Amino acid sequence: MRIACLLRTGIFYGAENMTVLAAKHMAKNHDVWYCCPEGTINEYLKDTGVTYVPIDKVSVKTVRQLKKRLKPDIFLVLDNKASMVCALAGVPFVSYQQNNWPFIGDLNTYTLGMLFYCKRAKKIIGVSDHFIKEFRFSKFIREKYITIPNVVDLSRVKENAGELPLTKTYDLCFFGRLAAQKSPETFVQILKSVADKLPETNAVMVGHGELTEEVKTLAAQLNVLDKITFTGFLKNPFEIVKRSRILVMTSLYEGNCLAVIEAMSLGLPVIARRAPGLEDDVDESCGALCDNEEEFNAAIFELLTDENLYQKKSLGAEKRARISGDIEKFVSDMEKVCIEATGV
Repeated sequence: MRIACLLRTGIFYGAENMTVLAAKHMAKNHDVWYCCPEGTINEYLKDTGVTYVPIDKVSVKTVRQLKKRLKPDIFLVLDNKASMVCALAGVPFVSYQQNNWPFIGDLNTYTLGMLFYCKRAKKIIGVSDHFIKEFRFSKFIREKYITIPNVVDLSRVKENAGELPLTKTYDLCFFGRLAAQKSPETFVQILKSVADKLPETNAVMVGHGELTEEVKTLAAQLNVLDKITFTGFLKNPFEIVKRSRILVMTSLYEGNCLAVIEAMSLGLPVIARRAPGLEDDVDESCGALCDNEEEFNAAIFELLTDENLYQKKSLGAEKRARISGDIEKFVSDMEKVCIEATGV
């Protein structure tokens, strides 16, 4: 089978991580290409067996050129725009949905567009059942949909994290893009509230994004800039994450969040917003789900001041993360979908 993975950007975050993982393992038995603009992804494709094909941008013209040049049996496509482009280009594709957008239950231009490309996709993969349950037009695509939850290479995370330090360096950790979906400003506001009660509280923000400068400006306005370490993009973020006590997830929505699973595998309890894609992974055994900043503050304060509770939830986090470590099943399911989509 010949598979062309198509992505709109060359960055490497959770969704791209899953695509690389699937491509790497399927490349053992199939011809696989990873097609996207240049970026940090280049480093992660080395030694995977996957051929990198640089493109300027995802467009109908580009997709048709890839079809002619590579002759793939199927395109494995990440994100809405790339799925729409493949639908317009008339090529066979599998749409890989990595997010649980809050608007998918509404009648709007976005859901109408999703219906258009989902009807033309050979198969649709979601990372949680939320997509097929909430999508306004799910009845029209249900027969071609399958849920394949994300997985984490737990041994790789632990190896990259190194030995557990004797003491934790950071109290609170933000792990992800500094972008609107992740609501990093809320994280800063939470830090401010917690630090008002526990002045020694500090934090680290692991990642970068278009809101980086805005977040730093807000932190300065709230007088907590000196309490936050900004790491920017890190090829190996796990050394920093492991040195943190609590992962705080302020995202407005997620798919099946890898950052949560990775942090839990390192023993971090997770305090998260009660939102699509986070409700599936976080519960009282490993942290807490919150509806507002007041609940965030209370849950964090409790963990920072009650060591017995902290240790209990830390062990619970590691246990819960192990549920998401079956890479063999993930790859097998992805391969099966591609085979069914092509008939190869």
